[in-house]
Amino acid sequence: MKKLFTLAMVALMAALPMMAQRHDYGSTPSNRYDYERSHSRWIRNYYGKDMYFGVRIGPAFSHVSGDGIDYAGSSKTGLHLGGVVGFQITNRAPVFFESGLSYVNKGGKSNNWTTSLSYIELPLTFKYIHYTDMGLSIHPLFGGYLAVGVDGNIKDYITKTKAGAFAKETKLGVPGFKRFDGGLRIGCGVGFSMFYLDMTYDIGLANISHDDYNSSSNRTLYLNFGVNF
Repeated sequence: MKKLFTLAMVALMAALPMMAQRHDYGSTPSNRYDYERSHSRWIRNYYGKDMYFGVRIGPAFSHVSGDGIDYAGSSKTGLHLGGVVGFQITNRAPVFFESGLSYVNKGGKSNNWTTSLSYIELPLTFKYIHYTDMGLSIHPLFGGYLAVGVDGNIKDYITKTKAGAFAKETKLGVPGFKRFDGGLRIGCGVGFSMFYLDMTYDIGLANISHDDYNSSSNRTLYLNFGVNF
């Protein structure tokens, strides 16, 4: 019995190095050696052949920054809903390009006005996906977005009237908004298994106002929840 126990221990000790070198690509790499050795392969397995798809939903906190109508005021809360697709752009690093389509409510509030602007948005972002030993992945991102306005209105709380927002001159007698929007996007996400959470901020660079003497742009903070598959 003692000899069998000794042989079993020797066999176990011999097997441990081989077991340590095996890597379960559905979980976080167990050490730095495995991480560097199999990172690209792990990413391909985790997301599916260098690509992933995802859905996103969450609130969008926005305001219109500019000198037009009385835009100074508080932010407006809207809905953000969309789908994304990402693919790895190099095998040397876990860098991904992500795009997709989303629907988002933007606008802003002031004492006298509420502006509601709805867009179909195209994100164009780059992500560096860093995997930790705790099973979490960190996704810093940077890029831009393009958008086109599909619906919108301006409410005047003094006169109790409302008018369409995407017009050169609205029925309220004030300049409206251009449909095209675009700008920069920066943020960071966290993934765990197939679940995903991020916070991003859009800095509008396009002048969305039809006012010949003043300019306006969107500013939006997103809190997104979703899944990747």
